[in-house]
Amino acid sequence: MSDARSSERKALLATRAELDRTRVTLALHGIRTIVAPVSDAGRLAGARPLAATFVRFAGPFVGAARLGRWLRVASIALFALRIVRGWK
Repeated sequence: MSDARSSERKALLATRAELDRTRVTLALHGIRTIVAPVSDAGRLAGARPLAATFVRFAGPFVGAARLGRWLRVASIALFALRIVRGWK
């Protein structure tokens, strides 16, 4: 009787662990869809050359270190904006 109860408990724990893993995977997917931008091929094709042109021309005027700092701050600000928009 104890062996049957023990095997039932092990099966229940295994099922609960699988359910928890599924819930975590679903939560991570939800976070990723909130944070990651929507990839639109046409939009990306036009945005990358525009960004490269901006960096190519702005780099010599403001300096590489300062431009890198500004781009880092802008990147963090856009990341925060995506989180806030997705939170609503």
